[in-house]
Amino acid sequence: MKQDRREFIKSAASAAFGFSILPNWVYGTSASPNSKLNIAFVGVGGRGAAACKDLCAYDKVNPVFFCDVDDATAAKTYNSFPNVRRIKDYREMFDKYSKEIDAVVISTPDHTHYPIATWAMAAGKDVYLEKPMTRTIWESRDLKRIAKKTGLITQLGNQGHSNEYWRNLREWYEAGLIGEVEEMHNWTDRPIWNQGPYGVPKGDDKIPATLDYNLWLNVAPTTPYSTEITPFNWRGFRNYGTGAMGDHACHSFDWFYSGLDLGMPVKVVSERSEMSDFGWPKSTRTTFEFAPKGKRPAIKLYWCDASQKPAEVKRFPKDTLAKTPNGSAVVGTKETVVCFNQFGNGTRITPHERMVELMKSNAFPSKTLPRIETTHHRNWVDACLAHQKASSDIVDYAASLNEFVLFGTISIMFPGQELCYDNAKGEFTNVKEANDFFNSRYDYKKEFLVGKI
Repeated sequence: MKQDRREFIKSAASAAFGFSILPNWVYGTSASPNSKLNIAFVGVGGRGAAACKDLCAYDKVNPVFFCDVDDATAAKTYNSFPNVRRIKDYREMFDKYSKEIDAVVISTPDHTHYPIATWAMAAGKDVYLEKPMTRTIWESRDLKRIAKKTGLITQLGNQGHSNEYWRNLREWYEAGLIGEVEEMHNWTDRPIWNQGPYGVPKGDDKIPATLDYNLWLNVAPTTPYSTEITPFNWRGFRNYGTGAMGDHACHSFDWFYSGLDLGMPVKVVSERSEMSDFGWPKSTRTTFEFAPKGKRPAIKLYWCDASQKPAEVKRFPKDTLAKTPNGSAVVGTKETVVCFNQFGNGTRITPHERMVELMKSNAFPSKTLPRIETTHHRNWVDACLAHQKASSDIVDYAASLNEFVLFGTISIMFPGQELCYDNAKGEFTNVKEANDFFNSRYDYKKEFLVGKI
């Protein structure tokens, strides 16, 4: 059945746009599924370095290319794996060496996720894409469309989804341990980079010889180089990043989204500090509301960043809350569940004495959801080789989570205005201008786009 499906996709691809959209091993031009996956890594400094460290040590992986626009940030990875070939431009890599590549790991700034991922999928490569999946909702929906059309194996880099923490929450909730949900809280110390009402750089800084700045800008407008933006602080600027929520919430919101089967929010409203056309605000507070579902009533999720915290969380000791820089809480009618970082780590009932009491009385239900025994990156590799869905598959899961996060970034543009979302229509219904932010606020440079797929 797998071979029939591959032949179907192959034929459809050839008829539609004249090239294959399947991994090379299907045609016998590279390693077989039971051997090694030939992976190209795009972006190998920062978060990309962690992907390289994990996967290049995996016996099912053959690293074939490191693609990075900045030799300085990539240097540590280059030195750690000196035998892997290097290239700066992903377009050249796919055009010249596509037959040598089965799959691609993309760990680049948010604004480049969509162009690189579409180029990779057009070339038939399975894709691991760092969070947030995209910078805009339009990009998210189009990547979902392409992933569904091609049948390629995809994974969003929210590694907490491969951990058991959200699974614990789901099992406890479904067993009735925590009762019905009353409210949810999420707080973070992000941003830990420059963020605020900044203007466009003046152009006083010199571009380092190690950096191809035009390639770094990619589809974004030509803007003077600034050390205040790259290599690290780009998350705080609207042309490139998605601010504190875009950085953090694809991790932390998943704990609620998957653990409680939330679905999409129906309302969202934000408060914020000052912002500019170029920079995200230093601090925000956002409230998401979710419609009733089954026996569950309508519930709200409260987000606060910049080290702001809820005034109190029922049953959660205030001194512990004060000492927790990143965390989440689900307040139920019976119990309160908390975790202590953006991945759901340390999921437990609070206060601690209550957790101990429940454990002694064997109150916790059996584990019913399957666990993933490997890392998030390796889960994707195994899925690629078996041609099965990975844990954070774009079509069935990740695109919707990404939209949920981006709704929050859009509401920041309309402080104090409650935005009402209709999931069936896929739009905000009461503040039509908010739908304009589904798209980019600038025109993409077309030379970095692969074209229609």
